[in-house]
Amino acid sequence: MDTNKKVWLCLIGNVITMIIVIILVSIFNDNKNGKYFRFGPYDDFILIGIKVDSWLKWSLVLFFIGLIKGCDVLVNEIGSPILGFRVYNPDCKIITDFTKNELNFLTNAMWFSNNFRSLLMVVVNISQFDIALCGVFISEFISIFTVRYLLNEKNFTKNNYHIVNQNDNDIEIQNIV
Repeated sequence: MDTNKKVWLCLIGNVITMIIVIILVSIFNDNKNGKYFRFGPYDDFILIGIKVDSWLKWSLVLFFIGLIKGCDVLVNEIGSPILGFRVYNPDCKIITDFTKNELNFLTNAMWFSNNFRSLLMVVVNISQFDIALCGVFISEFISIFTVRYLLNEKNFTKNNYHIVNQNDNDIEIQNIV
């Protein structure tokens, strides 16, 4: 099976799993006394020790969630792969854009800050469903732009071109008409 079909099957599996979870949560949800499936501020909504009892506070929470999620997306889609491929790629034996100590520091500092932010977001996400859902939407919206940015740095040849010769950084392609 080619990689394109594998990715499509994974996406379909992901969507089916998500739908099953949503259905199960909807069927078995007993929200009579629950505080998780609510929207907006409440007198008893306390987020990391902060009482979120007004629309202003709730909006500020969403603003900061947006900043945190935006940073998370940019770091994980742009910065982390650069570090990860330099450190963990067994075929990458020569690194020219970082010193050994610089790469060691940047990688460990990046992973530490990512883990700390993840811990903070777990606490935020379990506080109230609307906050978690807004965080997901913000992340996915920002991801549209970062993925497009990364894709714009690449060349695509599927369906239009045939690679005739490829040496290091030089690619000779032939247009198929």
